[in-house]
Amino acid sequence: MTPTPFVAAVVLPMFNEADNVLPVFERLAAVQAVGMFGLRAIAVDDGSRDATWERIQQAAQPFVRAVRHPINRGMAAAIRTGISTALAERNPVVDAIACMDSDLTHAPEDLPTLLAPIANGRADFVLGSRYVRGGGMVGVPWERRAISIGGNAVGRLLLGVPAADLTSGFRAARSDVYRAVELTEPGFGIQLEGTVKAHRAGFRVAEVPITLGVRRHGYSKMAYTRAFWLSYGRLFVGLMLSRGRHPSTLRRPVV
Repeated sequence: MTPTPFVAAVVLPMFNEADNVLPVFERLAAVQAVGMFGLRAIAVDDGSRDATWERIQQAAQPFVRAVRHPINRGMAAAIRTGISTALAERNPVVDAIACMDSDLTHAPEDLPTLLAPIANGRADFVLGSRYVRGGGMVGVPWERRAISIGGNAVGRLLLGVPAADLTSGFRAARSDVYRAVELTEPGFGIQLEGTVKAHRAGFRVAEVPITLGVRRHGYSKMAYTRAFWLSYGRLFVGLMLSRGRHPSTLRRPVV
């Protein structure tokens, strides 16, 4: 009997990313062509005001599923739409769901490394980590580095999740994780929320090294505004208050 191939969906939230659509699809197609696993790309246009939707339709390949928000609802909403779309896939059923930035600050070529611990049955939830041996950042401004490093250190201390990169946006999980864990955070904190909830639910969390780069086209949607800090503060307090005794099954790093 021929074994059932491992199938992964990668969620690509897009907002005004017209110049990145073709490059990210081409690089994902190259990853798929290697044939290590079945790949489905879920491109979510989050109400872009440029030609993102048109480029998605023009450049779409057979492995790409396109979804559109008529208005901009934010990155977290785009991620939830992508995850729910992946969970609804039936031909074939998706075994794992990855999320990555569509601006190529995350390298599509790292997807096999990210997904390997799940495909091999060694982990349920995998973080592409900047802060384990072999990981790093290239060209990222020092202030963003400092905020990320400091925020992760505080998160480990206050939230009790022994992962080096709690907030990494490059991540993957078994589909069952997203059936069990509800993501409700409206902003960039959805990354932290997902990591903490997966760990507290007893899922095996692992980290693999990745290098975060900088975008070549377009502009970053992350801004350290008052609303950003208030949202993160509220999330931290909520997660701290809900902290209890949870099984610790972290395995890191898995390289």
